[in-house]
Formats: sequence, structure tokens, C-alpha cells
Amino acid sequence: MTPATQLTIDLGGITQKAQILAALGAALCLGGPDGNHPVRPGEDRGWGMNWDALFDCLLNLHSGGIWGTAPRLAFPVKLTFAHAQPLARANPQAFAILRDILEQTRAAYARQNRQFDFELVALA
Repeated sequence: MTPATQLTIDLGGITQKAQILAALGAALCLGGPDGNHPVRPGEDRGWGMNWDALFDCLLNLHSGGIWGTAPRLAFPVKLTFAHAQPLARANPQAFAILRDILEQTRAAYARQNRQFDFELVALA
């Protein structure tokens, strides 16, 4: 049996959308090896580094991300976001969008009989 995947992503000091996307991209290897940057013309690495691209990437955790180069995560998957409260206070809009994307991801995987969960933690 494949073990579950549990990852902690530290949001400490993060208050901006670009920082959130960079932290998630780095933690989940969304752009592949050395590819945590926006996709550049003619390159087969990187990712969109926007909210839509994040959602697309999260929907492909089981297959190595949109490029197939990220680690394939075994389900059930749980992402814990440590130090989330400062982000919620400093940028409530970005926090709400992140939460919405995570909830949509959970619902999409539930329809595939896969368990994806997340937790936004005030302190580590």
C-alpha cells in the first residue's frame, strides 16, 4: 500500500499573491526541475504562476503536475499551511482565493474518489 502524502508549506512572512505561488511552486515542484518560474516561450518547464495555473497543477498532483516532472503524490494528500494567519490579515483577498482553490481541488478529487485535504494553521 502506498503511504499517504502529508506536506507542510510555511506561509510565514508571505503576504502577496506572487509569494504564495512561489512557495507552493517550490514545495510541490510545479514547474519541474529548476522550473519554478513562469513558462517562457520554447521552454518545457515552468508554470503559469497564476491562480488558474495553480488550480490546474493541483488537479494533477497524482500524475506529476502539468509537465509530468513533479513528484507524483500518493493519495490521500493533505497540505498543511503553517503561519497562515498573517497572510489572512495582510491580504484577505489572496487568502480567500487560495482557500477557494483548495476547496475546489478537494471537491474535484472527491468526485474521483481521491482524498485531498488541507489545513490553514495560524501557528506552526
